[in-house]
Amino acid sequence: MKERRERSGRPPLKGRKMGKKLILSAIIGALAIVYGCSKDSAGTTAASLEDFDFPVGSTNVAAGTEVYAEFCEGCHPGGEEGDGPRIAGAGLSPSQVRWKVRSGGDDMPAFGADKISDSDLEALLAYGITLGAVAQ
Repeated sequence: MKERRERSGRPPLKGRKMGKKLILSAIIGALAIVYGCSKDSAGTTAASLEDFDFPVGSTNVAAGTEVYAEFCEGCHPGGEEGDGPRIAGAGLSPSQVRWKVRSGGDDMPAFGADKISDSDLEALLAYGITLGAVAQ
């Protein structure tokens, strides 16, 4: 059976619209994957370690425990190795932890201030001290 064609020799309008929608959907999908799903999309990737070098600004271990339970426990259960490495006893500097949380990397996602506020990050560091993950 012959395909019906317009005078221009193109397929009927319905087929062209569908093709344009398919191409547009593919472009939007590719952009979502590249920009929306990247590990560091919400993080502070341009910051250097020195930008995070200041004393821990909280002693609120209870709040830090809650932040850890929500964002960290799944990959670092009890500070031990899980999907992420063991952090208990690591003795990282506060600036290293701040940078890693904000920038992500390896298999760790970045957590921007829209996910973990600066004050919650400081509380997380206070809790990290109790695990030995963060050096005082």
